[in-house]
Formats: sequence, C-alpha cells, structure tokens
Amino acid sequence: MDYPRAVFLLAMSLMLAACGEEQAPQTAQERAALVAAAQTLRPADPVIAEKYERACMACHADPENAAPLSGDVRAWTPRLEARGQNGLLESSLNGFGGMPPLGACPDCDVDDFEKLIAFMAGEAP
Repeated sequence: MDYPRAVFLLAMSLMLAACGEEQAPQTAQERAALVAAAQTLRPADPVIAEKYERACMACHADPENAAPLSGDVRAWTPRLEARGQNGLLESSLNGFGGMPPLGACPDCDVDDFEKLIAFMAGEAP
C-alpha cells in the first residue's frame, strides 16, 4: 500500500470512529413540541421556579435564541458531556456567549445554579 493511500485510510477510520451515533434531525413537529414544553416547564421547587421564570426562561424557552431549550435533553447532553456540570456552572457564573455573568440572576447562589442547570438539562423535575 502506498503512503498517501495509507494516510487517507487512517484519516477516514479516525473520522468514522469519532462520529459515534449520529442523531436524526428533528422534525418540525418534534421541534414545536420541545418549544411548547420549554414554555410550560417549571421547576418543582417554588423558589427555583421563581428564579427560573425571572432569569432563565426568557432565553431558554425562546427558540429564537441560541440558548438550548429547557427540557431539550438532546441539546443539553452534548454540552454536559463536553463541559460537565462544573463547566456549565462556570458559564453561568462568568457568562458565556450571549448569557451574561450570573445568568441575569444576581441573587442566585451556586446551589441555585446547579438546580437550574439540572432542571433545564432535563435531569430534575
């Protein structure tokens, strides 16, 4: 086997191995259901629900924003896998992309942010 072909085959093998399972694109109906759910979901804890409604919901329940929708496990899973709960917490505290520092919740503490992230990621009721 010649060198260029071997390099090409190795590169293709690595690309395929890195792909993993690819998810099918969402249908318009699936997306509409996610948007409707994001606009009606609330944390069970009334204190966290109030903070969510005041600070998080404007972006995480609006499909026009770049923010992942609350409850959209498919959108949150890659973020959690790539950055972990601590990475997402750091983004909440310091800001990330269009999200301001403290996620527009100056009275939220670390525990609140952890609960809010878990809720939006679909990990908590």
